[in-house]
Amino acid sequence: MVDIPSDLECVFHPRSVAVVGASSSFGKWGQMIFSNLVAGKFPGRIFPVNPKESSLYGLKAYPRVQDIPEAVDLVVVTTPAATVPAVLSACGEKGVKGVVLITSGFGETDAAGKQMEKEIVAICRGKQIRLVGPNTMGILSTHAGLFATGTHSRPRAGDVAFVSQSGNLGNQLIHWAKNQNIGISLFAGSGNEAMISCVDYLYYLERDPRSRLIVLYLENIADGRAFLETAARVNRTKPIILLKGGRTEAGMRAAASHTGSMGGRDAIFRAACRQAGVAVVNEPMELLDLSAGFSSLPLPKGNRVGIVTLGGGWGVVTADACNERGLKVPRLPDAIVTEIGRLLPDFWSRGNPVDLVGTRDLEVPLVAVEALLKWDGIDAVISLGIVGRVEMVRLLLQSTREVDPQAQPGLLDEFEEMAEAYEVQYIQRIVELMERYRKPVLGVSFVRTDKGLVRSIPGKIYSGVFYPSPERAVCTLASIVAYARFHERSYPS
Repeated sequence: MVDIPSDLECVFHPRSVAVVGASSSFGKWGQMIFSNLVAGKFPGRIFPVNPKESSLYGLKAYPRVQDIPEAVDLVVVTTPAATVPAVLSACGEKGVKGVVLITSGFGETDAAGKQMEKEIVAICRGKQIRLVGPNTMGILSTHAGLFATGTHSRPRAGDVAFVSQSGNLGNQLIHWAKNQNIGISLFAGSGNEAMISCVDYLYYLERDPRSRLIVLYLENIADGRAFLETAARVNRTKPIILLKGGRTEAGMRAAASHTGSMGGRDAIFRAACRQAGVAVVNEPMELLDLSAGFSSLPLPKGNRVGIVTLGGGWGVVTADACNERGLKVPRLPDAIVTEIGRLLPDFWSRGNPVDLVGTRDLEVPLVAVEALLKWDGIDAVISLGIVGRVEMVRLLLQSTREVDPQAQPGLLDEFEEMAEAYEVQYIQRIVELMERYRKPVLGVSFVRTDKGLVRSIPGKIYSGVFYPSPERAVCTLASIVAYARFHERSYPS
């Protein structure tokens, strides 16, 4: 474990960065990392280090780290494994406090690689350098404007921190997070964790004011007791979501060849995580679903769910999924049935789920959602089929344009604009209702869209979250409810 977690500030919030092995040769690690830093507009100083170049991308290049005339907080190393001990020694002479070692060929390979890994850790400890990796695909820190990963996805600044022992999977999830509009505070490809372990990252993130939710992909945990004790403590204020690789025999063999890790027995590990309040998921997409939900919604006070649906079938499927995941779908009192029924035809469902029977009245969905939120017998609402309906309107309008020669183009365009405006207003109102009643509202889109899971509203605490299926919304809500129960049981106010 590193000695002082605050020292990781030099890694995630440096004032200056050097790239050893910086290059303009397309596709090399030195080119990918260096161009990402420059294109990402890192606000501090960037120093390319390459003895064969005088300048790169308009920046003066230096033969060695020691030749840089200014202080360097963070160094990213992309040169071959054999060069690394000398580079680290040079960083120590320069007073560098943080190193991200992209290079592979260490503990994940063979006995010689493991020995070299021990040697570079000894150098870093002796020089008081914080070492990320080796065998990593890099880091990013959105609030610092630092993008030092091999892939050039730059998600918006947010409060979700992500630590992954697999750089490739981590970078893929970061790209998905960007597409889903999930705000990221930082990402660390922890690689072999030769010096800085997942426990160290948790210890740092516990105190990081920019991170409110922690997402982990781990294949091995060197000190299980320390991890669980730290995770349980961190969970008091910051939920932890974990995807564990190496759950099966085949997965454990793959992990051993990937990062040199050997995973433990999955059932035992999961039981221990449940005791610590960690939300354990089975697949990468669940990390995104839970990240969107935990970072955007208020915590529910119980497991009672109100369902509002544009069509009956979705309501049935959602009610089944709720019951299967330990969520209750209570009967509605007569007062709420009467309130909602004033705006619906007599043949509506008159219960929970609230079937809006395809109403075209744009106020009805919001009236129904608020009626449920006001009732103290409901802790959360799932609303299905409102957002995304604009896509179906567009298809109808397109068909009308094609077959009706008398259709007025301006009027059809106006209909489309009205549908789009309503969707924006609906999301705004849902967020306002969550802030008023402090209860989560999870949406399910009528159709898949390219606008992402999260729809943020400037100046608001919460955001709209819209899943592509009822099952994904229910699974997310069930995990949030489980965390809220753990938190209340373990740390009552």
